[in-house]
Amino acid sequence: MTETLKQRKPSEEQQESSGQTQGRDWSVEQLAEMAGTTVRNLRAFQDRGVISPPDKRGRHAVYGAHHLYRLRMVLRLQERGYSLNSIQELIGAAESGRNVRDLIGLDAAITQPLASSSPATVTQAQLLRMFGLKSVPRTLLARAIDLGFLTPDGARYRAGNIHLLEAAAELVRSGIRLPDLLDVAEHLRTNMQRTADDVLWRLAKAVDTYGTSIPPAADMPRIADLIHKLRGMVDTVILAEAHRAIENSVAQLYGDRLARTLDKVSHEKP
Repeated sequence: MTETLKQRKPSEEQQESSGQTQGRDWSVEQLAEMAGTTVRNLRAFQDRGVISPPDKRGRHAVYGAHHLYRLRMVLRLQERGYSLNSIQELIGAAESGRNVRDLIGLDAAITQPLASSSPATVTQAQLLRMFGLKSVPRTLLARAIDLGFLTPDGARYRAGNIHLLEAAAELVRSGIRLPDLLDVAEHLRTNMQRTADDVLWRLAKAVDTYGTSIPPAADMPRIADLIHKLRGMVDTVILAEAHRAIENSVAQLYGDRLARTLDKVSHEKP
């Protein structure tokens, strides 16, 4: 990986329901960057009590996975139109009432990434070096942003998964045109989303007996656990089928070509 990339540590699962917290020690700048916000906003959240104070490691103030989970939850609630006062009341209720805590646990089950990503920040110059290009048309850059591969962050760009970006760069350096690669990515995303929806709903109908009704609060932990399991099963099914499809395509393309080559060689022999 390019050494000049500013690598960020991956988020780790937050065990909110059991009170366990696992994670590394991050500075306030690192925490804000991973959550996609500013240090100023983070400080404001701390002042209002919606984010707990940092932990102490000797003389250093550090943040862990529980801070990252809480910060992302606060930002999501803000995006949904909740005021900071409302968020403060909700979190206060969660600290004293099991029902709200279960709802927050359900939200975590829905939005928690399936696997640790590898986010990073990169400048436009670094992008050009990675892809072996002298320039990138604004229209293509805009498409990459619309698809969520890059997010503008001042003079830099945030990549949600640096390994995906590096794989794309290697394909472009190998000769694939960037417009074609973006077309493939957009087509793949549309079809994968359709497949994921179909598989998930079929599994959900088989195990979820509530339909469109709201589950009782006492059953929220079970529903949250069910969502975790369903997401894992869908991930396994889709990955397995993707691997099978790639193997079939490669075998068909290069198997036929190899067969023709061998046939030609055999006919050329004296």
